[in-house]
Amino acid sequence: MEWTTPRRVVAIVLLVGLVFGMGLHAGMDRPQSEQHWPYPRGDDIAADYEQFVGEKTLLWGTVRTVDPADGTAVIRLETTEGTLELSVTGFDAAVEPGGTVQVYGTLGPGHTIEATNVVVVNPAGSSATVKYATSAVGAVLVLVVFFGRWRPELSQWAFVPREDSDG
Repeated sequence: MEWTTPRRVVAIVLLVGLVFGMGLHAGMDRPQSEQHWPYPRGDDIAADYEQFVGEKTLLWGTVRTVDPADGTAVIRLETTEGTLELSVTGFDAAVEPGGTVQVYGTLGPGHTIEATNVVVVNPAGSSATVKYATSAVGAVLVLVVFFGRWRPELSQWAFVPREDSDG
């Protein structure tokens, strides 16, 4: 089957529509997978904290303070209700303030959580910048290599090998 210009246009429109539709689905307020999440979420906890005291939960938050001697930390959760700070006991992770952690444990009275497990997601606030910068450098390198070997041919709606490439 030869890919004529109208077929290419239809294929491109379909692919863009598919990507757009997947973006809409992913951005829905509560996708199906979230309805089956077994733990209370930060938004739910912020709205009615006392209802969830004694329940297990899995939360992601930004570390405000750490006291390694006591094994405690204070984390901040960003919710639709605003920010919620929780005091975490049983905190054994090596993380600096500004880092992001995942805490699994039992909610206690007075905005506390007894941690069963703490996992460091980003050890410092600058970790996200390093990840994005590394990804940007990788993307630029891929584009340089690709366009070093290929060039767009607009009359055919295609990429064709460069005449000067060795490939």
